[in-house]
Amino acid sequence: MATPTELPLRRRRADLADLSRILAIYRQSPGYFETIGAELPTEADVERELLAARADEKRRGELIFLAQEAVGLLDYKLDHPEDGAATLSLVLVVEAYRGLGIGQQAVRELEQNLAGRYRTLYAVVYGENPSAERFFTTLGYRFQRSGGPAVKWFSKPLPAGP
Repeated sequence: MATPTELPLRRRRADLADLSRILAIYRQSPGYFETIGAELPTEADVERELLAARADEKRRGELIFLAQEAVGLLDYKLDHPEDGAATLSLVLVVEAYRGLGIGQQAVRELEQNLAGRYRTLYAVVYGENPSAERFFTTLGYRFQRSGGPAVKWFSKPLPAGP
């Protein structure tokens, strides 16, 4: 299988100064919120999440940039649900940039960053979201269990080192 062309992506941890960028990403992704049956987050919701992430040393919320433009988000937690594992709870790429491989590349880079320090990366899919399930299975994740009607867990073992 051919390796896809790497895009000039970069990720960095989000902070309170990124509130408007995150809101813009959410507003450019209404289909995601429709799929999971949720309302678009408000400014207060985003601020609360950013503060919660800052207070939790294991949680990471990252912006995904293509060149200088913020085009997506990753949200994951280290040592969750157990030590030596991480859980990816959000991979969101704005609708105008979907299909370019941004989400796949960001997740592969995250896997590489975690390899050697974590044994497993879990991925949580919310709602009835077959496209998210396909996304993760295409990347080699396997269905693990259902956490009820609104949550499905997938996992992938990570290599022992980069």
